[in-house]
Amino acid sequence: MASTLSDGQRFELLRELMEAYSRDVFLIVYGYVHDRHTSEDISQDVFLKVYDHLDSFRQESSYKTWIMRIAANCAKDFLRASARKTVVMDDMSHLQSELSVEQTVIAQAQGNALWQAVQDLPDIYREVIWLYYAQDLSVEEIAHVTDSSLSAIKTRLHRGRELLRAVWEGSGESESTRRS
Repeated sequence: MASTLSDGQRFELLRELMEAYSRDVFLIVYGYVHDRHTSEDISQDVFLKVYDHLDSFRQESSYKTWIMRIAANCAKDFLRASARKTVVMDDMSHLQSELSVEQTVIAQAQGNALWQAVQDLPDIYREVIWLYYAQDLSVEEIAHVTDSSLSAIKTRLHRGRELLRAVWEGSGESESTRRS
């Protein structure tokens, strides 16, 4: 479809795609690089690539899945190029509902600890956990974004959850041991 578009139609399609998916692209990229300014720059690059490759969109997936794959690949390329390994998780306080101050502090601490545990996972599991829970992508969409098989994504998701469970239960045991 995109290959038959005039320049004006291509620009309008890009504008619509940017309006629909710019936040998702930013969050995907931020999930990898954990720097606001870098994420904004990479997000712009993503949409430049989208525009440049509109002719090659084969409609085998949705625009969203295609764009998320481009975003993930751009973020990975950046990380490979910069060899940056240390990242800081975003404050997830915006996910908190209205709770008492004490409940909010406890929930925020647990949420931060959980996302730190996710951050400490090997890349192969962290990526799938992040895309599934933080970006709310389906297993099928994750398979397409990461260019992996459906069974590989299901396995990585399962193993990632198991690693998180082991870390989470291990940290709870160590806390209770320290108090004794």
